Amino acid sequence: MAAAQSNEEAMGFIGVGIMGLGMAENLLKNGRKLVVWNRTAAACAPLLSSYPELCTRVETAAEVVSACSVTWSMLSTLEASDAVFPSVLGAMGPGKSIVDCATFTPERMQEIDAAVTAKGGRFLEAPVSGSKGPAAAGQLIFLCGGDKELFAEVLPELGHMGKASFNFGSTGAGTRMKLVVNMTMGSMMATLGEGAALAEASGLSGGQLMEVLELGVMSSPLIKLKGPNLVKRKYPTQFPLKHAQKDMRFALALGDEVGQALPLAAAANESFKRARRDCGDDDFSAVYEALRPTAAPAATAVCFDFDGTLGDTETPAMEVAFWEIAAYLPGASAENVESQCRPYMVENAGKAFEHMMSACEEERAAASLPPIAEAATALSGGLVAVVDKHRSKFGLPPLADVAGTPLLQLQKEETVAALAKCAVANEGVMETLVALNSAGLAYNIATTSGKPRVPVCVDAASLRPFFPAEQIHSGESDFDPPRFKPEPDVYLRAAAALEREPTNCIAVEDSGSGVGSASNAGMGLIVGYVGATHIPAENKESHAQMLLEGAKAKDGRGAEIVITKFGDLVPLAMAFEGRRPGVHWFTKDLLAKLEGPYYLK
Repeated sequence: MAAAQSNEEAMGFIGVGIMGLGMAENLLKNGRKLVVWNRTAAACAPLLSSYPELCTRVETAAEVVSACSVTWSMLSTLEASDAVFPSVLGAMGPGKSIVDCATFTPERMQEIDAAVTAKGGRFLEAPVSGSKGPAAAGQLIFLCGGDKELFAEVLPELGHMGKASFNFGSTGAGTRMKLVVNMTMGSMMATLGEGAALAEASGLSGGQLMEVLELGVMSSPLIKLKGPNLVKRKYPTQFPLKHAQKDMRFALALGDEVGQALPLAAAANESFKRARRDCGDDDFSAVYEALRPTAAPAATAVCFDFDGTLGDTETPAMEVAFWEIAAYLPGASAENVESQCRPYMVENAGKAFEHMMSACEEERAAASLPPIAEAATALSGGLVAVVDKHRSKFGLPPLADVAGTPLLQLQKEETVAALAKCAVANEGVMETLVALNSAGLAYNIATTSGKPRVPVCVDAASLRPFFPAEQIHSGESDFDPPRFKPEPDVYLRAAAALEREPTNCIAVEDSGSGVGSASNAGMGLIVGYVGATHIPAENKESHAQMLLEGAKAKDGRGAEIVITKFGDLVPLAMAFEGRRPGVHWFTKDLLAKLEGPYYLK
């Protein structure tokens, strides 16, 4: 038995790509000197810069083997191995050992073993179960076969790179286990993708499907890690799909060799083959692209306002705003302040708090009262007691405890805290979003309100599966300086994010400034909405008329229609999507499909 290496002696590492980089770094982190080589030299740069005293790069694979008694190899494909192995073999001889961590066929591993041992060297196959993340975290599983003494000698290094190591016997056994594992994983991934495709085709939410699966007996790291990829249709590469399909192909060949039928794996492999044409370099979860409904994406997209439109948040937000400013309103008293709350909320619905503060400051100045900032340090009496009572309903502290905080800052922070507990979606919102999904219409959020307020509300209202972070656009937070509605900027940004021209987008709004913003952006259809609770029943008609008038639009264009039932957006959106040049699409037959009251100019 050869003597085990000390940390003073360098090991070799050939191939520091997606997997090899993390593996090599874990050896370096544990003090192991390395001599490295990669077909693309730049791939070695992170190791050389982070570990200049431990890591050395050479010009050829043969130089790695010549310099080290043990060399690790992690090449991605048979083609790469064909190109590199002759150089490796040329430097082999007694006292040299190769540990090959790639996934090839059992026959290929046996051929390499025979060639290495014929030169007097030793060989261990050590394919890994795990992808980029586990490689970086030192959480791989090594599935080994071959020289038992070499396996024992490198166990410490295997422990640096992985959480478990197995020796299945002779060379080829480790690779057979790896192919079984990856065939099972690939089949599971394809099945998950097929389930998500059926959900999508049935008008169901992919995000909710993943949530249900994670709560049941099928819960697994695969669903937890890859489910979000399917929901977002984004596939950051951890395990390239082209390599997954290669392993499926090798596993099917192994099944043919041993006479084992693999009908499910064969079907899954066909899906991987279809996906490989366009998604070969993406993560293997991109197999979903070959399985999902094939209807061409709709040309139309929908950009939603949030407060008062998607979220029934205007009422609690306006109530918080009132109890932020109530103590400073001229004429407010302990006896009358509660009766002022509802009229104030109705009058200021849809307005930014900055405008409310500005109006209050003007009223205070006209009444010869000091500015809010000065008054904040001297609040007391019965009015404050009434205000504090209502603030406590939202879990907010007494005014005395926050007297030193600027009012605008306080309002933003406390509104977020309150809405995190009480934000809900308007009635019919989720069903509408599912229907738009089924129709292939993209959508996002275009709001004046800032972040983190809107993302917090999205989470509280259980709308996160429909609106990932990158599809929430804020006039306050995404521009410097902020661009509040009725400026067009946030709608232009939202349309661009969906890769649509504004004329092919529908804006859904509950405020006059929002309608003005959509009009100024040139949105193709503006739908007003007056179904949220912040608009009292007796005010719905007047509010709708305000949305139709378009007073905040530069060209005077208002909403084309105002709906009271959120689900009525679906037939309107489908008719807009199906419109043809020169053909009137806003017909009586369309209006007859609407289930709730609506308003027209």
